[in-house]
Amino acid sequence: MTLDSALLYGSFTLYVGCVFLYLGHALTKKNLLHRSALVLVILAFALQTLCLALRWNTAGYLPVTNLFSTLFFFSWSMAATYVYFELRYRIAATGLFVMLLNLVLLTIAIPRDPTFPPLYPALDTPLFTFHIAFSFLGYAFFSMAFSMGVLYLIQRVRATALLPDLPTLRKLNEEAVFLGFCLFSLCLIIGSYWAYVAWGYYFSWNIKGIWSFLVWLFYGGMCHAKFVRRWQGTGYALLSIVGFGVVLFTYLGIGLLMSSNHPLD
Repeated sequence: MTLDSALLYGSFTLYVGCVFLYLGHALTKKNLLHRSALVLVILAFALQTLCLALRWNTAGYLPVTNLFSTLFFFSWSMAATYVYFELRYRIAATGLFVMLLNLVLLTIAIPRDPTFPPLYPALDTPLFTFHIAFSFLGYAFFSMAFSMGVLYLIQRVRATALLPDLPTLRKLNEEAVFLGFCLFSLCLIIGSYWAYVAWGYYFSWNIKGIWSFLVWLFYGGMCHAKFVRRWQGTGYALLSIVGFGVVLFTYLGIGLLMSSNHPLD
């Protein structure tokens, strides 16, 4: 087994362990289980970061050019986003849901081919690295918003002390949407400049570009909707869930169901 594979399986095992600890905390409310789960999350994220750094050093470029590597990077981005929210807000039992999403990504990624395909010439630029990094970090925050939206609806229907109260979940949801929108805006700005440098135009009417713009437009509307009374609370939570569906279609659906001339499809 190679070192990067060992780091990958090690991080996966630690993430599984943290899920069971979060489940135990949800059932018993023991702070020791919560603290232990957080330690495992940070250790797993550290191993995943080392794995990413090793693969990046081996490839000579940010390795996000096939399904395995994009799923892995999406998982890494989601873990980084979760660590940010956990260290800042101590969101406790909500970690169970977020870490389950992260495990789904890694479970899908692990059986895939981890080899590095030849780098498309237009991708051999720092603009590619920044474009992709901001894209997946934006996706990760939208994933967090989806999680907060689902938990908001659960808390509204069946109030439980295991979850933060509704105002806190609403605040976390709105912050995740705003930060995701800012990062995804940077992704589109850099991507547009990259397209101009590589091909001489800022925007092309390929299906991936159109749907990326729709993602940006949707979450830009959400940044406004939080100030509109009828969209606050439950409406905002529902929008977060719908928006994540748009994100998943843009990320996976287009490549699997449609043809696109986007360089990463």
